[in-house]
Formats: sequence, C-alpha cells, structure tokens
Amino acid sequence: MEKYIEKRIELEKTIDFDEATNLCEGDCYCLYEDNHKISIGIGCHISIIVTDRHIIIEDKNGMIQETICDLCEDLYRILSNIPLKNWRSYGIANFSLARFIYKLDVEHEKSELLRLFIPQKEIRIDGKRVLLRALNKNDLYEMEKVIATTSKDVNHTKCDKYIDATKVVNYDKEYYKKIVAIGVKEIQEDKYQKLILSRKVPLTTKLNMKATYIKGRQANTPARSYLCRFEGLEVAGFSPETVAEVDQNGIVYTFPLAGTRAFTADVEKNEKLRNELLYDTKEIAEHAISVRLAAEEMQEICDAKTVAVIHFMSIIERGTVQHLGSRLRGNLKSGLNSWHAFCKLFPAVTASGIPKKEAIEAIGRIEREPRNLYSGSVLIYDENGSLDGALVLRSIYQTDNESWVQVGAGIVNMSNPDREYVETQEKVSCIASHLVADN
Repeated sequence: MEKYIEKRIELEKTIDFDEATNLCEGDCYCLYEDNHKISIGIGCHISIIVTDRHIIIEDKNGMIQETICDLCEDLYRILSNIPLKNWRSYGIANFSLARFIYKLDVEHEKSELLRLFIPQKEIRIDGKRVLLRALNKNDLYEMEKVIATTSKDVNHTKCDKYIDATKVVNYDKEYYKKIVAIGVKEIQEDKYQKLILSRKVPLTTKLNMKATYIKGRQANTPARSYLCRFEGLEVAGFSPETVAEVDQNGIVYTFPLAGTRAFTADVEKNEKLRNELLYDTKEIAEHAISVRLAAEEMQEICDAKTVAVIHFMSIIERGTVQHLGSRLRGNLKSGLNSWHAFCKLFPAVTASGIPKKEAIEAIGRIEREPRNLYSGSVLIYDENGSLDGALVLRSIYQTDNESWVQVGAGIVNMSNPDREYVETQEKVSCIASHLVADN
C-alpha cells in the first residue's frame, strides 16, 4: 500500500489565502479554505467520477467501472478500498446530482454528477504551520522550495484590469422578474412552498482566476472559499454556507442561510437593514421553513434525539449582504456513512426549495440553462470519513470557451419580482467588483 511522505515546517510568518494561490499549479488542483485554514491538493493520483449509472475509478494502472446499486454505500466501499494511507480527496458535486438523488431525468444536466480526485501532492496550511505531503521525495523537495519563496510578493494582482461591475449586477432584469413571477404563481397554486431561481451572467472577457480569487476573498467573509481547476473548468468562490459537515466521529452539521439584506459601509444603514431583516415577515417565514426542512432531513440520517438547532436566526455577514443563519447538529445513525448525510442534505435547501423534489423539477423547467456546478458543492472527503462540503454560490466559473457568474434568490408566496431582482444585485455585488481580466 502506498503512503505519502510528509514534512512539517514552522514558518516565520503566516501564509494566508493570497499567498497560497502561488502554490496552485498545473491542470489539476483545488484550494479549499475554512477560516484561514487552507488545504491544497495538486495533481491527480486517483480520480473517482460518478455518472447516473456508474462509478469510474482511474489511476496509473488503468480504469475500473462499477454499476451503481446504492450510491452512498457503493461510494463509501470504493473509497474505503483506496490503496493509499491517510488520503484526502477534493472534488465537486454538480447540481445534476440532485436530480439523480430525487429520481428525476438528468439528460439535460451535466452527465458527471460527482468528481473527486486524490492528489499526487498536498499542502495543508494552518497559519505558520505547514504540512507537505507527496508520493515521492522529489515532489516533496520541490514543494519545500516553493514554500520557502511564498512569503515574497504574489504577482497575480499587479496592473489589474477589472470587468465592468455594473453590467454584471444589472444583467437580464426582465428575464429574472419574469421567472420569479412564474415561481410565485406556482407557489400560490400550491405546487411547492419555496423555490430558488437564478440568472446566469455571461462575461465577455477571459479572467485571471487567481487574481479574481485573491481580490474576492479580500472583500468577503465566507464560510468557505475555494479555487479549483480540473478537466477544463476553473472555479473560484466564496461560499456563504456549508451543505454538510461530518467529522470522523459521525457528528453532522448543516448551516442554512435564508433571508437577505444588503451590507454596506454605512454602519447606521446596516443596523436599520439588520432590524428590518429580523422583523420582516417574508424573510422570517423563508428562513423558518428552510430550518424546518433541514431539521427534518437531519432526523432521517441522525438519531432523532440528538438533532438540535444550536444557533437560530443569527445575523451572518457575508461580503455585501447579511443573512439570517441557523446551525443544526446531530449524531449520524449507526450503519450510515458521511455520503448518506451529504446526499440527504444535498442540494442545500437554501439553493433549491421546499419540497426539494418539486423545487428541483421546477428549476429544470423554468430556468433556461442547466446549473451544472452552480448551487452544487465543492468538497473535501478524508479516509477517516470526515466530509466538508461548501455550497457553491458567490462563485466565478471559467472554461476554455466562456466565463460567467450566477446568482439567485429564494422565492415564497409573498415574494415581489422587483425586490427579488434587487436581492440578486446585492448578492452578486460580492464578486462583481473583483473580476480581474486576464492581461
């Protein structure tokens, strides 16, 4: 069985997210940040891809394809048999996974539901403490040299040229108001209770994704942030919440945010908006039904007596917006694994709707383009069963052919299309002013 060669380093100064981007290299990497603790996987040693029919495992020895019987059990078993010690995987779950979970047609969505990779080398940063991990001594030596120079200036953001934020913020107003009106009408017809609808904003300029990540992270206060590149896709994001967190002892957390107002540089205005958020009937109702569904889902995968709302309706500041946020906790039921928790809580109720199946079906029918990664998850999963999955919002996407952002809002029966459009403007402002063109 293979194992990583490791080296621990104590630096004189802290490596933060801006300097950490200097460590991302090649065609396959993922930087994942949780409150300034940073983990970076580089290079693909083993890949695991889930489609609606198969789990495909590929490494240097070739490819194995298994037919899915029970996704959570199959994925757990396959990952438990990885011939490598103490690994961490990095990856994405596309919104198409939601359609698979709820047995809806996935043909018009991205066929790849989930992608994980176990890296050839890895860097974990916690302030001044750095852990280097590699499968061979030469890679370890090269990483050590890069770390030694990382404290010097990062050059990704020199002579930055920004994209026009106004065009991004104001894009597709009439289209968005139209689909919100459709959603409100269907809610009033009792087809569902809540629906998150989004608008995709194409960008006409190729981006410097590393510089965009740095500028965006400096301006935001996310629950998680990430900078990833693989298989022709780059994504940088500043997630306001997690879909699921599971520790190695089977403790499960989820963190729904619902209810939004702007967050500005004006202290008095923020306080007024904060009070408005706390007492607005529509916002409170939207939040309460989201927490209720999250609790019901937690009870399906956790011992019912252990499920608790440990924080309720706190004000959470996320860049240019403030939200109502709650946090739930429970102990995973015996016989279940982290993937059961993830698949039950995915997609986040705050990015899909209530009930989820009906909302997911409506999203596919009302929105004009497939979501792909938007409102999915960027995640890490460890050999010991711990999992951390960030909700993919406030993110920027780029392929060889296009660059775009996407933004949405929660629709309930009291929603007003004009106000919901303004909410999307407030949310996308978190990133719109920090889009750096590729010089």
